[in-house]
Amino acid sequence: MSSFASELAARLIVNSEFKKSLGELRASGAASTLPGDVENTNSVPDQEALGKLLYCASVFAQSPVEVHLGLAQAIAFNAMLVSQDSTILERCSAILAELGNFPGIKYAEQTFKSKLTSLTGMIQRNVIEYLNTIHVHGQSIALTDYQKTVWDSLGSGNSLAISAPTSAGKSFLVIEHLCRRATTVPRYVFVYIAPTRALLAEVLVKIKERLATCNDIRVTDIPTFEQIPRQIFVLTQERFQALLSTMSAKIDLIVVDEAQNLSDGARGMILQDCIEQCFERYSRTHVVMLAPGADGFKAALESLGLPQVTEIATTVSPVLQNRIVVTKSRGVNQLEFKLLSANSAVSIGTMACDIGLESPEARLAAVALELGSSGGSLVYAKTPTEAAKLAASISLGVTDANAIGKNDDLIAFIKDHIHQDYHLINMVQNGVAFHYGQMPALLRDAIETAFRKGTIKFLVCTTTLFQGINLPARNVFIDTPARGRGDKQNLDPALLWNFAGRAGRMAKDIVGNVFLVNYDSWSEQPMDHVSKFTIKSALTEAITYSAADVLHVLENKSLSIKPRDEAHRSAVASAGMLISKARQGDIQGFLSRVAPELDILDSYRLSEASLRASEVIALPSTVLSTNWTLDLFALNDLMSFLKMRAAEGALDSYIPKNPSELGSRSIVHYRDIFNIMFKLIKGFGGNFGGYVARIAVRWMEGKPYPVIIKYEIKSKSDQLQRKRDIEVMYARTIPGYKLKKVAEVNPSKVIKDTFDTIEDVVRFQLVQMGKAYVDILTYVLVEGGLSHRIPEIFDFALALELGVSTPTGRAFLELGLSRIAASELQRLVPDSNLDVTRARQLIMEFDHTPFPLSQVIVDEITKIRVTMSN
Repeated sequence: MSSFASELAARLIVNSEFKKSLGELRASGAASTLPGDVENTNSVPDQEALGKLLYCASVFAQSPVEVHLGLAQAIAFNAMLVSQDSTILERCSAILAELGNFPGIKYAEQTFKSKLTSLTGMIQRNVIEYLNTIHVHGQSIALTDYQKTVWDSLGSGNSLAISAPTSAGKSFLVIEHLCRRATTVPRYVFVYIAPTRALLAEVLVKIKERLATCNDIRVTDIPTFEQIPRQIFVLTQERFQALLSTMSAKIDLIVVDEAQNLSDGARGMILQDCIEQCFERYSRTHVVMLAPGADGFKAALESLGLPQVTEIATTVSPVLQNRIVVTKSRGVNQLEFKLLSANSAVSIGTMACDIGLESPEARLAAVALELGSSGGSLVYAKTPTEAAKLAASISLGVTDANAIGKNDDLIAFIKDHIHQDYHLINMVQNGVAFHYGQMPALLRDAIETAFRKGTIKFLVCTTTLFQGINLPARNVFIDTPARGRGDKQNLDPALLWNFAGRAGRMAKDIVGNVFLVNYDSWSEQPMDHVSKFTIKSALTEAITYSAADVLHVLENKSLSIKPRDEAHRSAVASAGMLISKARQGDIQGFLSRVAPELDILDSYRLSEASLRASEVIALPSTVLSTNWTLDLFALNDLMSFLKMRAAEGALDSYIPKNPSELGSRSIVHYRDIFNIMFKLIKGFGGNFGGYVARIAVRWMEGKPYPVIIKYEIKSKSDQLQRKRDIEVMYARTIPGYKLKKVAEVNPSKVIKDTFDTIEDVVRFQLVQMGKAYVDILTYVLVEGGLSHRIPEIFDFALALELGVSTPTGRAFLELGLSRIAASELQRLVPDSNLDVTRARQLIMEFDHTPFPLSQVIVDEITKIRVTMSN
């Protein structure tokens, strides 16, 4: 039957009458989702035309070809949008039942009152729904056909590569699978890898909530191994690398979310190395990889040396996603709309606007205001600075009084835990916010919560929301394919498609709109055709196609590429990996596996250079194997420096101490250590370590953001005052000197700069360099007969990563509190040495009323308490 259906479907698709009717239906369906005053330029298909299209859809639904299945679903959804006829709605529900899209059916039943009345239809729907239903934590959930296939495959225990659009619900299934397995197996270590801290935090909360009643299961994002039988780690690849360096236990299950990040330069190489290490320890490690639509899984996994992996892929989203080109009409204050499809752009209508559209710079904000007032809107901005400016522009245009005054708790939280003059406050008052990766986790989470609740109607975001985070919206607005400053670098088209996939909310809606503003004037048109991620091993790519750069690093020669460029980091990391493998003794075999297409002469040169470098570099293999992403020649110089200080008996000031032990001397102490690291590892001169130490030490101590920001604003104010004093001195002493005006401190800019320093320098560069520093210092002490001094070393890299420096603070973090909440409680609790058990008891008994805690923190503590008591 399926063969006949696919053959018939192939004939129907090329039929001219079908194509004409389908175009009209899609255009009318898209037009129906726009504001009511849009003048539709297309005629709505009549009852007869809809009937013919639904017949075609019923044929498509029986075909195994994904293009046909997607068309069947698109016809059913659009017919629901344009017709309220009960017969049409019933036929649409029957098609969705055939497709196994039960979230779509339930939405149709609740919204359009659609019902299946025929006995055959009801039996078919009930049988398929029964077969697709699973029981999750006391609830029965009917899965889509694709989800059911994934669910059954997860249960088989085979390693899987799962590829599907953003809204397909794959992460939900994998997390449930992990949690079920966690409750039935007596001993294990599971690791869930998330590429960003934002996604990490979301996954951690979901797993903790799901396993709240299982107090004997450790669920943590802290990369420290404990001798307990059941542990689940939710980590970035960098944290996973740190964990593996401190433990020898086998890993039973690895989930790699956003697996396309295998292609992501040095970070992709870390991910690959971690997975390979796990298989070296335990060949039966179960791997599940998730990607939002990707090709190339097989070749990438072969480069990792993985066993057979089963691919499960679909390109069909369970919701309808319209790509709508929005253009201002010439000479008239109105917008024109065109619907993009696979081969064309069809005009779907025009809309006269009250708001002026003449300013190109403000047009995206104007279009978002006109079209995005309902259902929640995500608006793309290239940089955090642009995101703040765009959100401010949208906020200026908000006139809906209902959007104002509903975010009192969020506003109070920002005032108490960031700064009372932060410009985000005024935007939030108007139901607008911005969002980017360097913002504090609890602030991001509070903004996301407000967006889900609908009190934030417009959320302007950078690429942070492009990966993984479950934050769907009715509308997505994009006006550029570029990323970063200027328009020189364009986003990977697949990344834009991933972001566009946020439009539409499975089980809550059947349609989402992606508005492409001024699309025809973009430097390229990446939304014309669906783009998938191409998964490639970053290590394979760098070694194969940048062999000359890698060879330069292996020979300790400088590169012409700027150190900040990803190509530079990739070359350094690739060289480090090769040196580490050469030390292990199988460099040629490793090169043959990871770079099979490498020119034979390049392979010989890289192999020989790796062996020479591994002999020249005196670093021990334990340091090489865990710090290879840094310049190993530079780390060798750092080791020589520390050995020299040890020989001179002058090592005291280079042994990192807990800031609490040093008091006011801690900033100077870490300034000197940071300057040495920046000079010897990064090649920086000057006193950059002094600037960073001010922030880093307070961050390690668990100081709240307002305290850190207050000091930074004061420092900036003092700096500007010195400039004013100099200007006054020049004016008094130099005849005719024209006094220059010195700007006032902009608190919001200082806040952003502080966030950037904490996330990009303190929690990334310093953590990476700090781990290497501690590893090398430990080795130097052992080699110098000073092993008794190792306990003096404070693990400042971990403290910088977490933002707390006491066992109590770490225990609160492990229980699921954000750093802001953990540092607040750490400040209130008299015992700085609580373990997780005692910290859990304290939270369960904690009375917040004597303390002036913000409502957001109180809510977070309450949520954790409820989770732990379930």
